[in-house]
Amino acid sequence: MNTNSIFITGAASGIGLAAARHFHKMGYVVAMADLNLALLEEVTEQWDKTRIALYPLDVSDFSQAQQVMSEFCNGNDHSLSVLLNNAGILDVGAFEDINNNQHQRVISVNVMGVINLCQAAWPYLKNNSKSTIVNMSSASSDYGVPELASYSASKFAVKALTEALELEWQKYGIRVCDVMPPFVATNMFNSQKKTAKVMQRLGTHLTAEDVVAVIDKQVRQPNTHRTVSVSYGLLHFLSTVSPAYINRLVMKFLSR
Repeated sequence: MNTNSIFITGAASGIGLAAARHFHKMGYVVAMADLNLALLEEVTEQWDKTRIALYPLDVSDFSQAQQVMSEFCNGNDHSLSVLLNNAGILDVGAFEDINNNQHQRVISVNVMGVINLCQAAWPYLKNNSKSTIVNMSSASSDYGVPELASYSASKFAVKALTEALELEWQKYGIRVCDVMPPFVATNMFNSQKKTAKVMQRLGTHLTAEDVVAVIDKQVRQPNTHRTVSVSYGLLHFLSTVSPAYINRLVMKFLSR
């Protein structure tokens, strides 16, 4: 029987670190990948080192993703139980005020990063009798969010990729799903120099641990999409049954 293993991107802080801590406590062998290797080493200083592996990784670099995935999985029966695509970046502000390189970087990390890790992990996920990919989507994928345009677009793409692979990779026994939180009180949001009007109206009340509780549910019993928090769950449901013009009016109100 394969040992439970999980590969987590963006694992040095926020949701990624909280998820790594949770699954480590659950007995998983945990691969933690992040741009900041020094921070990974710092935050895991007191952990049981026999069940963690730390990797420097830019998720937008496919060859690097292949290399670290191969190194981790070949040491774990050439298989992988769970891939958590958590790495993501955000630039808040008016679309025209964000330079083109920043827009490209958001798409490269948030979209190509997920594609790269899914491709790199596929050979090892299909070797596991019951494997799962959990992608981090967002409430921003329900309707395009002003002042979060590129980020919102990237999460629409993640949502679509999740839906496609959920159907396409069933034949390999790979379950593909996503988690859709509203704004979460993590460093990614708290470190922003600007704030979007919709963020001011809705606030950032959720913690990383709130999101990890839903990630855990997805690993145990995946739904294609699973929301975080009761209030957003209701809003998400209404957005799926409301005419498009109603959703636009709601976003217009929240962003005014």
